[in-house]
Amino acid sequence: MVDLRVTYGDFVAVEHATFSIAAGECVAIIGPNGNGKSSIALALAGLVARSGTVEIDGVEAPPRNPAWTVGHGLSLVPERRQLFPTLSVLDNILLGCYGWTKNLRKARKSEIFAEALDLFPELGGRLSQTAGTLSGGQQQMVALARGLAAGPKILVTDEPCLGLAEAVARRVYEAIKKLHDEGKTILLIEENPVRALQISGRALRVERGVVDEAPAEERFESFVEQLESKGQAAR
Repeated sequence: MVDLRVTYGDFVAVEHATFSIAAGECVAIIGPNGNGKSSIALALAGLVARSGTVEIDGVEAPPRNPAWTVGHGLSLVPERRQLFPTLSVLDNILLGCYGWTKNLRKARKSEIFAEALDLFPELGGRLSQTAGTLSGGQQQMVALARGLAAGPKILVTDEPCLGLAEAVARRVYEAIKKLHDEGKTILLIEENPVRALQISGRALRVERGVVDEAPAEERFESFVEQLESKGQAAR
């Protein structure tokens, strides 16, 4: 259950966001840039100050405590990847489980990479390569693998296809859909509503810091109608 407000000083980024995500759902947050989508993601991950309530499995998360949030099952794949460019692919992925004990990381290491390579075979020959030398699409794959390394109950992906060519974006979305089909709970933040609504069961629209909700099918039909209306007006 989420009921939050996010401000940066006197600026209100998110006025009112109330929603819930059931286990196994894929829920999209859509809306124009600058309306609070990423602020919601950062607040959920405990990376920015917020007021209100964020609960994970009925337990209220303390504000601005990312270690607690990851430890209780929410992992964020941030906008623009945020990799460490001078570290190897392998080391970047392992950072996803930085909060674990050394012995647990060691025990789970082979499993983590097996999961990553099952999802992204393209990374198989690049584990020792520095992340900064990868293409944008490959970096996004590493960022997703890092988010999954924490073993999350909820995976939050913020603009996973930002700046990627369409063919690469489709590849990333195939991976996200596969995770959802396997039962992973996903909160998908995306400016492109067509992409997001094709794999999401529900959609939350953020506009001027306020969230409202509708079934994804209804959102998709509304979006198509808007495009058709604009096309007719252009003629």
